[in-house]
Amino acid sequence: MTALSFVTVFNDFSLGYSLSKMSVTLAGSDQRLLPTIYCSCFGMVNIWKEPIQAIVPDLKDAYSISVKSGMVDNACAASMFYCYRAFFTGSMLTPLGKEVASFMRMSDRRNRKVMSLSMLPVSNAISCLGDISSEFRSAEDFITDEHLAEAVRSNEFTVCESMLAIKFMCSFIFRRFDEVKTCARQYLELFERQGDAAAQFINIYRIFYGCMISLHFYRESQDQFWMDRATHAVKKMETWMAASEWNFENKLFLLQAESHYAVGEMDRAAEKYTLAIESSRKHRFVHEEALACELAAAFHEKLGNADLVEKLTGKAVECYQKWGAEKKVNSLQQSL
Repeated sequence: MTALSFVTVFNDFSLGYSLSKMSVTLAGSDQRLLPTIYCSCFGMVNIWKEPIQAIVPDLKDAYSISVKSGMVDNACAASMFYCYRAFFTGSMLTPLGKEVASFMRMSDRRNRKVMSLSMLPVSNAISCLGDISSEFRSAEDFITDEHLAEAVRSNEFTVCESMLAIKFMCSFIFRRFDEVKTCARQYLELFERQGDAAAQFINIYRIFYGCMISLHFYRESQDQFWMDRATHAVKKMETWMAASEWNFENKLFLLQAESHYAVGEMDRAAEKYTLAIESSRKHRFVHEEALACELAAAFHEKLGNADLVEKLTGKAVECYQKWGAEKKVNSLQQSL
């Protein structure tokens, strides 16, 4: 708990990480302690320092140990941590969808409705992105403005932010900006104030996708509100990148590229798009490599670089296919 406090309250990622590793060592093989420690350390502390792809399997271990120890509440928490972190960091969508469904059934059987419902947006997002036969055509089909408002009225800010991050992600990937403009204006500034008080995993993706949405609207309107949101987001990503280059470098490069593009600094934007693509590939974020390629293609289309547009769009299709986002693949192939 001390390690968690240093990370979430004081933003001291290095000290929190050191204490986290110490707690795992001290716990040894004690089955009464390991489930809780694994959830806190791997789910909330180590994500700020270690490559997150290496942490996701540890959260599955936390789930298994919890089940074997009869700690059902902890098993539900571990499964929720696993699902969110696996989804946002680019785990293959089809197998992940099956795992999420399994975890939800376990939660239902144990009457852990809160845990089951908290994973429902992830399950629906996977269907929205990857399942051709899915009823969900957009994030608006399963995360409405009323869902977000109800979470705030109930003071469930983490639930609201989680749904918001998923809505931003799906809407941005499918370029459905109209469905998020109202909620982005309503909630981004609110969560700047809420989110600055603590570092939580979901902050990363609300800020990442929220920033790119803000920069899109700034290019359209030159409204300073959107640039203020983007500037805040880039500063946060710079802080996190200093703690973990692996997890945050590619995201920072992409936000910087979009920022330069928004203010007409085309040479610097082109450089950052290239760095974002290379960093995403190097650090194995296949879905963010896809996104960086797609945004770079849109940028070069603006400049009239037809050969680069075709090459980058083709690479984006390839990466989205690896991720399993078949609906996105279909929409991009139609543009080739």
